[in-house]
Amino acid sequence: MSDERRSEAERLIEENEGARAYAEFLRGFYDRLGDEPLETASGRVDKFVNGLFQKEEESVVSLRPFRPPREARPTILAAETSTKESRLPSNERRFSVLATLGAETEDLVVRALKDEDTRQGRLYVLSESPEKRAHALVSFPKFGLDLVTDEEGLCTFELPAEVDLEQWAGAQAVVRRPVAMRAVGPGEKVTMNLPTGDTLLGRREGETLEVVLEPYGPEETASHLTITTPNRSARLFRLGASSLLERGISPEAPLLLRVYE
Repeated sequence: MSDERRSEAERLIEENEGARAYAEFLRGFYDRLGDEPLETASGRVDKFVNGLFQKEEESVVSLRPFRPPREARPTILAAETSTKESRLPSNERRFSVLATLGAETEDLVVRALKDEDTRQGRLYVLSESPEKRAHALVSFPKFGLDLVTDEEGLCTFELPAEVDLEQWAGAQAVVRRPVAMRAVGPGEKVTMNLPTGDTLLGRREGETLEVVLEPYGPEETASHLTITTPNRSARLFRLGASSLLERGISPEAPLLLRVYE
């Protein structure tokens, strides 16, 4: 900076209170920066990414049978029903509630319904936040049932024949949200560094996708993977150290991977 510009800056700082406050801020900032130890670019990136995930909502949420408070908001308790005309008599309800589950740590409700018309189940993840509804993995461990919702938080599924109404009423579940997402193009190789510390490696060749999980520690913390292609529901796989193969993929179709803890 020239002597003339420096003099102008000093005069502005003396005369203008706002400029003086900003100058003091910059001086303090650079003083603290000089006191900090040198760090590699990768270290700064890691800290930044970790900070982002620390501010996120929990990626795994436990659910228990839900009893709504008297003043519960209707938007939390309502599950949409199909607009298609039912073949049942008009005096019968098409949908019966199998289970209503709630989270203790956040505003989240899951409802499982039985469609008496189609004899199938419907699962709704209900929250005022779209991010909490979309692409959620809802697991009922005692039923061996894992369900993935669509963009709107809905999933249609086959009801397990061995589970009765009493078991549904006392059901507990776990909701998982994606911790990482990656689009994979034709012929592309994939390296996903997961916030769990694990690394997901993949390779797409022709109609085949091969995926392997490299755990960070002695046990894998990433548990599930979904593969989504256009006009098809997400396909769910359990992750492990062994390779996972998905065949029959259109070679030109876009592919989206989502990883869950």
